[in-house]
Parts: sequence; C-alpha cells; structure tokens
Amino acid sequence: MEPILAMSAQASSSRPGPSRLSANAHHGAPTYLRKQELNREVSQLDAELSQISKDISELKALHALRSQDRQKLLDELEQTNAPANAKGKGKAAGGTDYSADDFPWSGGLKSQMKKIFGIDNFRLCQQGVCNANMDGRDIVCVMPTGGGKSLTYQLPALLNPGCTLVVSPLIALISDQIMHLREAGVEAVKLTGGTPKPEARDIHNRLIAMASNRRSPQDKEIKLCYVTPEKIAKSKSFVAMLQKLVDGGQLARIVIDEAHCVSQLGHDFRPDYQKLHILRQNFPRVPIMALSATCPPKVLEDLLKTLGMKSVADGTNAKPNATVYFSAPLYRKNLHYTILPKPSSAVAAITAMKDYILENHPNQSGIVYCFTKKDAERVAEGLFEKSGGKIKTGVYHAERKDNDKETLHRQWRKGTIQVVCATIAFGLGIDKGDVRFVIHHSKSMDGYYQESGRAGRDGKDSDCVLYYRPADFSHLSAMMSSEREGAAKLHAMLKFAQDLVECRKIGFAKYFSHSSQVSMSAWTTEDSNALAPCGHCDNCTRAPESFERRDATFEAWQILKVADAVQHTGGQLTLTMLADLARGNGGGSYGVGGGGRKGKGKSREKEKVDIDLKVLCGGKVDLKKDELESLLVELLVQRYLVENYHSTAYTTVVYLMNGPLALRLTRIPHDRVKTDKNAPKIECSFRKAAKKSKTKNAKASSSKGDIQAGKRKRQAQSSDEDDEDDDEDDGEMDDFILDEDDAGPAILERASGSTSRRPTAPDPIDDSDLDSELVPDWTYSMRDPPPPAKKRRTGVKMNIVMEGEREVLILD
Repeated sequence: MEPILAMSAQASSSRPGPSRLSANAHHGAPTYLRKQELNREVSQLDAELSQISKDISELKALHALRSQDRQKLLDELEQTNAPANAKGKGKAAGGTDYSADDFPWSGGLKSQMKKIFGIDNFRLCQQGVCNANMDGRDIVCVMPTGGGKSLTYQLPALLNPGCTLVVSPLIALISDQIMHLREAGVEAVKLTGGTPKPEARDIHNRLIAMASNRRSPQDKEIKLCYVTPEKIAKSKSFVAMLQKLVDGGQLARIVIDEAHCVSQLGHDFRPDYQKLHILRQNFPRVPIMALSATCPPKVLEDLLKTLGMKSVADGTNAKPNATVYFSAPLYRKNLHYTILPKPSSAVAAITAMKDYILENHPNQSGIVYCFTKKDAERVAEGLFEKSGGKIKTGVYHAERKDNDKETLHRQWRKGTIQVVCATIAFGLGIDKGDVRFVIHHSKSMDGYYQESGRAGRDGKDSDCVLYYRPADFSHLSAMMSSEREGAAKLHAMLKFAQDLVECRKIGFAKYFSHSSQVSMSAWTTEDSNALAPCGHCDNCTRAPESFERRDATFEAWQILKVADAVQHTGGQLTLTMLADLARGNGGGSYGVGGGGRKGKGKSREKEKVDIDLKVLCGGKVDLKKDELESLLVELLVQRYLVENYHSTAYTTVVYLMNGPLALRLTRIPHDRVKTDKNAPKIECSFRKAAKKSKTKNAKASSSKGDIQAGKRKRQAQSSDEDDEDDDEDDGEMDDFILDEDDAGPAILERASGSTSRRPTAPDPIDDSDLDSELVPDWTYSMRDPPPPAKKRRTGVKMNIVMEGEREVLILD
C-alpha cells in the first residue's frame, strides 16, 4: 500500500500547475487573454441560445396560431355539413305551428294588412310572427334588414285591444315609423327627450285616460307608443304610468327593437338596454317581443336571460311555455354589392360619386353614408355643384335640429331631395321602399350589411356600392383602435374589399358564421344554399381580363425581410412608409429614434439608417405603388403583419411590424424562396389598369365596367320583397379641415433642406400623424385644399416637435 501511495505522490508532484497547463495548452498565452476568449465564447453562446429560445418561442406561437386556424376550419366544415334548414331546436309533439293560416284571427290580419298597409301577402316568416303575437306569446324574431320586421308588431297592434309599447334606439327610426303610421291612419305617438313638454303631457294624460277607461269619444285610442331605452331606464314617472296601463289591461305588448343591443356580446351593446330587465320584473304577464337583424347563439342566450324570457322553441312547433323563435334568411337577392376603387383626391372622389349617380341612377333616391358631420355637408354640396344642380342633395346628422330632420325626411320621401348625405344616424330603420342605391365607406362588415339594408325595400333591384383603397387602412385602423375587437372587424372589412373573386353573398355568410356564429343556413333560401354564388354581385359578373390573380410569395418575403430589418434597428413605419421603402423610394433610408425634446423648443433629430435592398432581399419590390399597398393589406389580414399603435398628443399613429406568421416566410433563405415547395403561398388579386383616356376621368372606366357588368347580368333576373330597420352617430368627431376659426394649434412643416416654414398640405400618401380629431375620417378624400399660407403673427409661442416622419412647428 505504501509504495502505491508513494508512486501517487510522485506522479502528483510531477504534474504541471494550472498556470503551466494554461501556458502549455495555449503556447504561453497569458491567463487574462484566455479569460477574455472564454468570456467572448460564453457571450456568443448566450446570444445564440437566446436567439434559439426566441426562435422556439416564435415557433410555439406560430404552432398555436396555426392550430387555432385548423380548429376554425373544422368548425366551418361542421357548419357547412349541417342540414340547410336545421335550426338546432328539434320538433316535439304537442307544439303549435304558427306558420299556418287557419287561426281565428287570420282573416282579420290579412284584411287589415291590405286596408292599412296596402300589402297583399306576407313575406318570409311574417305570418308566423303575427300569429304568435296575436296568441300572446313571448317572441324572438331574427330577420334581415329590410325584411319587414315592423309589420310583425304593427299589424297585430291594430287588432289587439290597448297600446303596444315599442322600445327603439333611434329618434330617426321612431320618427320614420310614426310618419308612416299616421299617414296610414294609425294613432301612434312618441315620447323621447326631444318631444315638446306640452305634447308629452298630452300623450301622458291620454294614456292615463286609457288605463282608467275614461278616454273621451273624440280621442283616438293610442295603438303604438314609441320610446327610447333611456325613457325606461331613467323615467320613474313613465314606468309608473306603464303600471297603470297594465292594471287597466291596456298594455297589449312590449316590443324591443334592435334587441341585440341588450347583450355585451353583441356588435352594438348599449348600457341602457340592459336596464330593460325591469320590464319583465315589473310586468311579468305582458308578452315581450325581441327583434333583431343578427342574433348569434351567445347573444340570444344573453338576451333571453336579461329580458327574463324562457328558452326558445321553433315557430313551427312551439310548446306552450317556450319563447317562440322565428328567423328568415339574411340574404336579399335584390341587393347587388359592388366594391369600387376610390380616387385619392377630394375632387376626384366626389366627381366619381357624381358620375356614378348620374350614369346609373339619374333621378332615383339614394343615400351616401359618411363618417363625420362635416363630410356629409361637404359631399352634399360637392354633388350638387358638380352635377350642375342635377343631383338634389340633403344633409342629415345628429346635430341637425329635429324639425330640420323631419323636413328633410318629408322632402326625401316626396322626391324633392334625391340623395341624402348622412352619418349613420340616418337610415337605420328608415322605411323608404324605392331607395335604388346606397354608397358606403364602411369600416366593418356589420356596418356595411346594416347600411345596405336601407336599399331596395320594395323588392326591386338596388345597388350597394362601397368605395375602397388600401391606403385608407391607416386612418380606419386609428379610428377602430379604441373599439372592442375593432382590429378584427376592420381586417374582415379589408379582406372583403380586397377580394376580387369570391361572391359577396358567400363572403357575408362566412363572415357572420365566424364572427357571430350565425349558422350558414341563415343565408340559405328556397332558390339556393348559402355557398351558392349569387350570380349578380361585382365578383360574380367580373370580366376575367379586368384583374390578375398573382403569386406574390417572393414580394411578400421581400416586404417581411424589410420590415424585420427596420424592426431590429428600432425603426417604425406606417403602411405607406413601408411601401415606399420596399420600392426603394428615398434611397432606401428611414429614420430611427428622435422626436423627443432635447431642450426648450428643440427636438432630437432622427438617426438616418440606410439599408441595402439588394443584399437584404434581392432588390426593390417590383410592384406598382397601389399593388404593393394591396399586398401589404393582404399580409395584414393574413397576420403576417400586425399593427403597432402609438399615441401622440394629437392622434394614434398606426405602424406595421412583422406578426407571428412572418417567420413562416422570413426563415426561408433567399435562394430557396421561389423554389421551396413547403413555403406558404401568398396570392393577391390586382385590378388591371384601365387604358389611358384623354379625359380626366380615365380612372373611372374600370369602376364603370364593374357596374355595367352587374347590370347586364341581372337584366334577366327579377325579384320581389318589402320593408323596415336600425343605429346612430357612433362617436362622431370633428372634421379634419383646418379652418381659420378652428380651435387648437396650427401645424406647419419645415421643408427639407430649407429654413423656411410653410403650412402643411394634406399628405397624399400618409397623414396618419395628424390630430385624431382632425383626421377621424374614413378617408381624407373629402378634404378641402389647404388654406393659403399666412404670415406668422408676432407674440406667438412656437415649439418644434417630431410627429411621425415630420418635424412640425406648433403655434400656441
């Protein structure tokens, strides 16, 4: 044992120490150099591991996202495979079929319908709803805009004793209904905040007299009383008066129009609607009828719970204690949907609308929807002037006096005014049968569908035209940023507008089945199923040579590589800035940082960053400006790009950055992008430019072709239908024009390479960094030319700040 220990000690003494080992191993290099080398290697490994972790994280996010997409497709497949007329309620023995026409009151309904309303036959599910109404049942009725919902409670109200209370969200809708009813000889009244006190007092006294059976012979019995939900929620005296009507057996029914507003899950939730629960609570024996154009399952469940209504049963087999449910197809075959390219300038936009109206609907009634009050005024004036007075226009928005609104409404119905230029406050529920066209600038599919319901209520062919251009995205996105699910709604609208192939009817059906879980069967009619093309929208009638469906995978890869490079240097680009950079405009340079204050009156300059497009992504993106902007929107709606919102003192600026799906393309090397069979395909449809014309309206020719193709296609088609429906000025903001009298700071821009300053004209490419109150609009195409430059007055405080890419001078 001792020799072994001795040998071990000897071997140990002969080993070199740590410093000698290090020196021998590295040819005498000092220890501190080895430490530096080791630290460098550790740092490199840390960076590599960090990048791998990031890649794994991104791939996990991508995996989760694609799994969600797969589940959505499976859900859609399940809906598509469902029977066309399935409603999910089943049939049980012992129920009532309200669609029959052999009830004791059937003859009276048809007689009064012809005598009072001039209607010969019921449409859709109207007969069933009227029968259930006469039978005193709780009812939920879901019918499309313009489907004739109003008749289902107005007609039974004439045959039932007492007064029917109608809760409606809009004064315009209420005024329209009362105008029609009074013209038909039906005694209808309204109690709203705008009702004059003497008139309100008289109505109150008449209702009290009805309740106590002391109505004088000369007083007509009030058959319908319209109120807003605020009246129920905030007026205790009115609720007390309703109690007297109930006690006297004179409250026949409570009707709640736009009932989806009850639910926070609906697209148009209103807090005062939730307070309507007191109606069932206070008057449990009065039947309730809930009406809506769209009521998906979750909203229906919420609605029933809030209003204290029992579970639903189908109207063809309704058990005694259930809420009777009726629905009708949401598709109206007489409405022809068209998306037209929108010019970028103010003059051209109004001229395009003027030309469209004169060429397609001369002397016919129509509506032009605008987002702001000033837009409505400016468009009305522009259409009248540019048409040489041929287009008689009127203006309707929330700030107009009630008397002016009613006067306009009468003039429009008589034909004195042809076109109403309005905010969303007008028309939702407006009943004018011969509206032949509606021009839209919608920011959501829900809005587009609701607005289009104003057209063709007489069953005749009518056009629903939406003007769109990709560059509007920045403004629309900023506007929708504060709305619940605003981005998702806007993306759906953009996807719909960009599509030059899929039938518009199918597009609507898919949207509502995804966003609202409305069954595909809701778009099925007797003539065709939900996924059968309509045959008369712009896409169904589009000439194949008018557009090109192109594989844009390589161009998409280039864009995403550029966006990724900008992102890694801390840069931020709007849609138009990214489009310009990808096309090589500005020499491949962009600004990073800056905008903050260094000192009083000064701002930090942005650091200029250059990128070599050739090295980064193989060169400039070979697309025209409008094509590239369309592709950017396509990448956005497919989630390869996402919004990055940045709030300034004046606005919300919307930048674009790579989204979770971008990695699917950016991880592919340049030399394999065009050949990799596993790479995702990005396809995009581009309109082909119309042949140049000597006239200044050359661009309108492609729009004209879209309209004429649809007209030719449907000349052989005929259809028949009727009336009614819905909503209000949604957060209207002041317009963006800098008038002399406008409050707020003036904004001036320093011309690059110059010390002089000039007023900033509206940027034709990207003005998303302007004041949100000045740029809330669906477009800047309604904008006036900039005011002439004025000399700067003395005694004015000045500050220079960076807003987006601009250096601006703020005058306080």
